[in-house]
Amino acid sequence: MAKLTNQIAFITGGGRGIGRSIAELLGKEGAHVIVTDIDLAGAQSVANEIEQKGGKAASLALDVSQSSQVAAVMNQVVEKFGRIDILVNNAGIAGNPKWVDEISDQEWTRMFDIHVNGSFYCLREAAKVMKKNRYGRIVNLSSCAAVTGLAGLSHYAAAKYAIVGLTETAAMELGVYNITVNAIKPGVIRTALTDGFLELAGSVLTDATPVRRLGDPIDVARLVTALVSPEFGFVTGCSYIVDGGFHLVTEMDKTMLKMLS
Repeated sequence: MAKLTNQIAFITGGGRGIGRSIAELLGKEGAHVIVTDIDLAGAQSVANEIEQKGGKAASLALDVSQSSQVAAVMNQVVEKFGRIDILVNNAGIAGNPKWVDEISDQEWTRMFDIHVNGSFYCLREAAKVMKKNRYGRIVNLSSCAAVTGLAGLSHYAAAKYAIVGLTETAAMELGVYNITVNAIKPGVIRTALTDGFLELAGSVLTDATPVRRLGDPIDVARLVTALVSPEFGFVTGCSYIVDGGFHLVTEMDKTMLKMLS
């Protein structure tokens, strides 16, 4: 039997990229996947693919930055299934690279509305249901930008750091209800959002990564699938870096590695 059979999994930003891969793998592992996305057509495409492969899925339109919409969609799911066992907060945007003194109020606020407020709204509503059922698995998507920051994207990095704080605090508060809360910090992952950037810098980043390749969405999805499994009840409040070891390598390391090769 698949390890997530009969679990109700709620995925935000599930219509493409990392979210799509997460939704598909959870479906393969037996979960009934609720694929949500601001782009309903994208969510429907993923749900259809899961069902075509023998899984169970549904799709719903969701703008995570709207708290009333989050509550309404969550309630719709709970009314139908009676519970939410798994929440994956994946919805997000990359933003445009700018110097910190050139970022507008609107750009800053939009980044936080989607990443931070969106993750909070979804976590809050899911936690209400999970506490009643005394079970839940929550995974928030942060970023390696929350390890050392990221030049040109201070608003993105700040939002991703905030998600770590939310993760750790929620883990402390919800643990007594058998609810775990963890975060994942992906590095450079090949998706539609990073294609343009990787055309310019892909080879440089690959050479600087110890495993000598860039990440694929499935690399993140596999870790999510492990963290939301019932047997991972003693793992909470953690942030996992998924970057092939890229964050470890400094300019000094690069020099030493060249000397050794």
